[in-house]
Amino acid sequence: MRVLMISHACAAPINRGKMKNLAPRQGLEMSLLVPRHWREGGRVFETESGDGEGFPLHAGDIFFSGRVGGHLYRSGLVRALMRERPDVVHIEEEPWSLAAAQLLAFLPLCRPRPRLVLFSFENMDIDLHLLQRSIEHRALSRADVLIAGGVTVRERLLARGARPDRVVVLPQFGLDTEIFKPPAEGERPEVFTVGFVGRLVHEKGVDVMISALAGLKGEWRAIVVGDGPERVKIESTVREFGLSGRIEFAGWVDHFEIPDFLKQVHALVLPSRSVGQWKEQFGHVLIEAMSAGAVAVGSNSGEIPHVIGGEGLVFPEDDVKALAGLLQKLHDEPEFRNRLSSLGRQRVVKEYGWESIAEKTHEIYERAMRSRKSNAAEGDE
Repeated sequence: MRVLMISHACAAPINRGKMKNLAPRQGLEMSLLVPRHWREGGRVFETESGDGEGFPLHAGDIFFSGRVGGHLYRSGLVRALMRERPDVVHIEEEPWSLAAAQLLAFLPLCRPRPRLVLFSFENMDIDLHLLQRSIEHRALSRADVLIAGGVTVRERLLARGARPDRVVVLPQFGLDTEIFKPPAEGERPEVFTVGFVGRLVHEKGVDVMISALAGLKGEWRAIVVGDGPERVKIESTVREFGLSGRIEFAGWVDHFEIPDFLKQVHALVLPSRSVGQWKEQFGHVLIEAMSAGAVAVGSNSGEIPHVIGGEGLVFPEDDVKALAGLLQKLHDEPEFRNRLSSLGRQRVVKEYGWESIAEKTHEIYERAMRSRKSNAAEGDE
C-alpha cells in the first residue's frame, strides 16, 4: 500500500515520529509532503526534498506560509502525487482549508483515484465563510476516513454532517515513551513539586493554579515553564501572595529540555479556560507528564478530560477551590499519587506512544482501502 501524507505540521522534524514509525511497517510505502518554508510561532522551518529519514520527503513551495487553513501549494503537490502514485492520500489539514480544496481538485487527475484520509483538529464551532463551508462539505463527503484529533473534534465533525461510520478518533501526535520516562529512584525531589508548561496567556489559566497553590498546606514548591504576555501579571500575583520563594519561573525552554523538567515534578497542572473561539484542543504536555510519571491535573476545558481519562484528575474551569483540594490530596497522600503516576504511564504507553499511534494509523489506511472495494462493488468507481 502506497501512502502519501501531506502535513504542514511535519515541517517541524520533531513532529515526524508517526512517519518514522509507519515507514518500516510491512506492507506500507510511506512518503511525506511538507512546505519547504513554514513559519510556526517565532520559528521558521526550512525543508529540502530527500530520503534521509527512511521515506521519500517532498518539499513544496507554498503561498501564505504560517497560515494553517490558508496556505496553498504553488509547487510540489502534483509532483508528489504523480511520482508516488499513492493508494491513499492522508492530509493533515482542516476539511475547510485551502490545501484540502487544492487536493480535492487534483485527486481526480490520479488514476486509479487514491482513497482519501483527512485529519481534523478543530473542536470549536467556528464561523466559516461561504467558501470554507463549501470546501468542508465537499471534503467531508469525499473522505473515505475522517480522523478526529479528539472526542470534541468528532462531535464537531458529526455536527457538520460527517457520517459517523467514517469518523475515527486518534491524536495527531504521540511521543517517544523512552524519552519521556519516569525518573530513576531518588531523581524526583522529596518535596512535593507542582509544574506548569505552556504559554503564559489568559486562556491557559496559570492564575488559577497560583491562587490554588496559595492555600496549599505543608511543604511544596512549583515551577512554571513558559513565557507570554501574562507573565508580569502572574509574577506580581505571586509576590502579592508571598510565594516568590516557592514558585520558580523558568522562562521558555527548548522542547528537548522538557523531559528532564517533568522528572522534577510530582503533578503537572493544565488549568485552561475556554474563551471566545478557543477551548483546549488536546494539551500534549499532559501525555508528556503522564509518560514521565507525573500526575496530570487539568480543567474540564475542551479535550482535557478525554486525554487524562481516569488516570489523572480533572476539575471545573476557573474553580480555584476544587484545584486546591486536588493538589492537597496529592500532597497529603503519596500512595494515591504514586498509583495515579503508575496508571498514567501505562495509559500513555498503550494509547499515545508513537508505535501505538502508527499501528492505529496503519489500521485506518487498511480501512480506507476496504472502503475502496466497498464503493467499487456499489458502482461508485
